[in-house]
Amino acid sequence: MRIKYTLAAVLLIAFVFTAANSFGQAVEDPASLPVYLAEGPITVDGILNESSWSALAPHLMFKIGGTPSGYSNTPTGHVIVKEPYTDISTTYVKFLRYGTILYVALQSDDKQVCKFDWEGDGMFMVLKNASNQNSELKLYVINSTTFGAETGGAAPIPAGGYGGVGVVNGTIYDSSDVDNGYAAEGFIDLSTMGYTTIPSSIQVFLNIFDPDNFSAGAAPWGPNGNFAKQWWGSEWGSEFRELQLLEVVVPVELTSFTAAYVGNSVELNWITATEINNKGFEIQRSSEGSDFIKITFIEGHGTTTEKQAYRFVDKNITPNTRYSYRLKQVDFDGQFNYSQVLDLGKSLPVKFELSQNYPNPFNPSTTVTFSLPVKSDVSLNVYNILGKNVMTVLNQNLEAGSHQVNLDASALTSGIYIYTISAMGENGDNFTSTKKMTVIK
Repeated sequence: MRIKYTLAAVLLIAFVFTAANSFGQAVEDPASLPVYLAEGPITVDGILNESSWSALAPHLMFKIGGTPSGYSNTPTGHVIVKEPYTDISTTYVKFLRYGTILYVALQSDDKQVCKFDWEGDGMFMVLKNASNQNSELKLYVINSTTFGAETGGAAPIPAGGYGGVGVVNGTIYDSSDVDNGYAAEGFIDLSTMGYTTIPSSIQVFLNIFDPDNFSAGAAPWGPNGNFAKQWWGSEWGSEFRELQLLEVVVPVELTSFTAAYVGNSVELNWITATEINNKGFEIQRSSEGSDFIKITFIEGHGTTTEKQAYRFVDKNITPNTRYSYRLKQVDFDGQFNYSQVLDLGKSLPVKFELSQNYPNPFNPSTTVTFSLPVKSDVSLNVYNILGKNVMTVLNQNLEAGSHQVNLDASALTSGIYIYTISAMGENGDNFTSTKKMTVIK
């Protein structure tokens, strides 16, 4: 089995694939990338609604200053061609194959989709044909209305052997930061490039262009516009990388994976649409950014075409600790795959608690810390040793969690005081606690 996501999940995670497989963790400038078999032909319309595109698999992430994460591998290098480059966008690139057809998908959050003269937002890729000649596929903004495909190079791909469509979520040449990015799909028929059989791999280098703020007809070095680009391999072909054309079918569907704090525990739920060779799921947890560790294993359903729902409750958590979770799906043959990471932030405190102020004694200020397991109406007051209220520090409704309050005793004289917290939780629980503090002047 391998984990993938349906279209709805793709929209939620914005095309960010994070699974693991035998290619290992994401790296900078990977020597190769896998090209999985699609479940069926891809409709090249730029919509990316085939379930095969949502498979979790190693891919490329182009972002100036970006670092490898999950299975988003980053490219070799970049250059700011024209400054100032301020709209730092992220573009994900992934590949699939069906028969002799090699497909490529782009997904970008670029806010300013445009072009100048010869270079526009999108991709420039060179592939070696069967005769070791360079063939080009350009999938980019062609003009003010078209995001499409072109070819070129020493051995242009024959007509009918390539194509592509892009969908811009906004207006080409818009420079007011209102675009919602673009998505694009392209294809190359390897048989038109001289390959009589499917090669085990094919050599490529790839550039992603990101011009911004260029209006229609603007000169590349005119008063407006800026431009950056990144490349995998090399900028213009001194170094090639490999696409490995695997005979591996795109993995099975994980349609959802959620985790949430429920009281003093974490509840995890996930659903599979289908499963193939699925031994089960290892649930892994990270606390405060530490390495993931296994906390339990949930048996899978082997091979099934029926929807399966899974649930696990982690009761072994510590209050006020940041937790993250992921699934490691394991096949019967030992292969494995990771889901995306769910970062839950800090866990809730398990009980009402008032801590001793610090520093103590103090002059003139100190910090009072307290914890609330539920949303509560809270008051914090200071009394002298005769029981007179000399200061109201806090009186408001607060969310569950840990809170710190600065107590300024500048108006108080030296001596011993009592501070008291009263809390009424939204669940009806009441809490009162009192501690002593000493002001020294």
